[in-house]
Amino acid sequence: MSLSSFRSDSALALPFGLRPHQIFWLFALFHFLLWVIIPAATGPNVQLDVIEGYAWGHEWPMGTYKHPPLQAWILEIFAQITNRAVWASYIASQLAIVTAFWAVWKTGRRILNEEGALIGVMMLEGVIYFTYTSTEFNPNVLQLPFWALIGWSYHKAVKENRLIDWALLGLWAAGGLYTKYSTALLVICLAILTVAHRETRPRLLSPGPYLAALIMLGLFMPHLHWLVKHDFQPIVYMQDRMNMDAEHLAQDYLRAPFILIFGQLVALLPITLLAMVFIGEQNSSRQRTSDVFDRWFLHTVTFGPFALTGVMALAIGFKVHDMWGAPFWDFIGLWILYVFKPSLSPGALRRFAYFWLIVTIATPVIYGGVSVLYPYVTGRGMRIHFAGRHLAENITPYWHHRFHTKLSYAIGDTWPAGNLAFYTPDRPHVFINHDPTISPWIDINDFHNKGGVAVWCIRYCASGNNQGRTPDYVQSMPNVEIQQPLLLERHSGANLPEVVMGWAIVPPQNASNTDQTTR
Repeated sequence: MSLSSFRSDSALALPFGLRPHQIFWLFALFHFLLWVIIPAATGPNVQLDVIEGYAWGHEWPMGTYKHPPLQAWILEIFAQITNRAVWASYIASQLAIVTAFWAVWKTGRRILNEEGALIGVMMLEGVIYFTYTSTEFNPNVLQLPFWALIGWSYHKAVKENRLIDWALLGLWAAGGLYTKYSTALLVICLAILTVAHRETRPRLLSPGPYLAALIMLGLFMPHLHWLVKHDFQPIVYMQDRMNMDAEHLAQDYLRAPFILIFGQLVALLPITLLAMVFIGEQNSSRQRTSDVFDRWFLHTVTFGPFALTGVMALAIGFKVHDMWGAPFWDFIGLWILYVFKPSLSPGALRRFAYFWLIVTIATPVIYGGVSVLYPYVTGRGMRIHFAGRHLAENITPYWHHRFHTKLSYAIGDTWPAGNLAFYTPDRPHVFINHDPTISPWIDINDFHNKGGVAVWCIRYCASGNNQGRTPDYVQSMPNVEIQQPLLLERHSGANLPEVVMGWAIVPPQNASNTDQTTR
């Protein structure tokens, strides 16, 4: 490993006589507590991607029609441990973030030094994917630790050529692919680097890279089998999300890359401001020695997937979503320090500490403020203000009183049906849109035998879910009993219109015909 590529003042003074590794763990703990407590205190309802993950995770699927299953599996584990506490998903998110911090820190210690690694990882507080958007535990957030772990193990494997590091590389790559297929972007970039760089090419004559590939493909094979069996549903969904059709291709050829670039500039604005405190603090030493592989490694892991996505967007013209860039910037702090080589003088460190503290505290305060004040300012609620628990508390007792059995199935769009399933003690299966092709865990005969409750949004539920009428699939279900709509108050003190929810009963086959009046 090379530690000479980055130089700090030998008399670098850290607060209270602490060592860099001690400050790292204090920083990680501070971040963890801040981003668990504030979102949990200001977000009374589980968020959309989390509700979706809980609905899938309850079934322990090998895949879903949108994504690979790892995020859903993790949420189900937390659901079992915490009895479906709302705050559990915030803990899952921040454990993922702290794991990413740790892997970046370990990588930075190899390429820079302890002080440089510490500053480089602390700068990630200026990337909104590690802060503001990290509260919703979804595949984008879960990619962050896996991409960081892939980078860490790849660097170790190339430098030391130990089989354990190559094996770990394969494990992290498989975990990333089980999180989101875009992990393949990083794997492809590192494969290109391995073939192209003179220091890495000799590794191709050793068993390490092939062991990594074998472990990655071997672990991914069960999901690949699931993909084939289920007609590559996530790929079809991804194509739909990207609007890859003739109508959009021509107009999006040039627009898509610029949307991607603009979104990432916004996401990186705070870290840019943090980096500016080192302007004028270049290391006075003329020794600018650097390891060629380290330089190309940091260039690759920092900009490779971003550039590859931009090229693909330009070539194909697909629609780009900002959050796709979430894992791109794990190593941006290390890259900034490596390339610009600032001197970590006491004055620069004091300025960095002040600005870092402002960014670190202001971001969650803004997040909490928006969560609380948004309904007052706009007159509309967000998903975190949805009355999921009230929905379950209205429906579940009625079902129990009438049929004297637990509720086994919640039918509908993932948002309303998932809320009902999450907040109901019975933890029913979610039958998404009454469509067995996207809910392959559903046993149709068991559903008809046990019945269930269909729910849908009529008004003021959530953007994109205000159907206003009874869905066709509800009216087509045999023996369905459409109930009077439910009026639910949001979790906010603002003067908001009540959420209007439609619901219907699908009685169990052997249910008594008595007491079937609509509510």
